Amino acid sequence: MSRSGYYYINNYKNNGNMGIARHAIETLAAIAACTVKDVQVTPQGERNRLFLLEHPVKAYFRKDGRIELHLDVTIKNNPLLSVRDACLKIQEAVAKAVSSACETVPFSIDVKVVAVK
Repeated sequence: MSRSGYYYINNYKNNGNMGIARHAIETLAAIAACTVKDVQVTPQGERNRLFLLEHPVKAYFRKDGRIELHLDVTIKNNPLLSVRDACLKIQEAVAKAVSSACETVPFSIDVKVVAVK
């Protein structure tokens, strides 16, 4: 469930509410994405050719309890790692990190590669 920028974790003992802030989930996703070799979350405010990245990691909480994540990443040019494989590894790392912190698997993790350096 989500209310006002927090993702509330199911509390089966009914002793109160425990929530994780949107910014914490976004930070968690950014750190998890950077654990993949040759991947970097695009720094906030970096100007690319066509657009300005204001929020490289964005979490959306849906009313039905789903979490959607959108990440803008930069990938180092590595002939041994395709962009597709890097994106799959990013999705796996982010899903594992968020599911262990929030007790839920994100509904979608959209990875946009904004640069290959």
